[in-house]
Amino acid sequence: MLNLWQFGLDVQHVMATRILRMMTGELTSVEARRMITEKQAAYSSAQVAGALALLSGGPVAAGREMLEVYRLAVSANCSRFSLGR
Repeated sequence: MLNLWQFGLDVQHVMATRILRMMTGELTSVEARRMITEKQAAYSSAQVAGALALLSGGPVAAGREMLEVYRLAVSANCSRFSLGR
């Protein structure tokens, strides 16, 4: 089950980490590109997962599936940034 509070905190941690790295000049060009490409990939994957779940399980299932795609992407970022998740 998705813990929305933890998901929200993890999103904030990832965003704050990236913003601080940008401000201090520590954000690499590779990470800057990755920020964009991973958002595009997560969006596309969430749309497909949501559409498939909508057809088989309805709107609640679609929302859950879409959030799960984003949760996995955020979790990967937390791990990469060593934010303890």
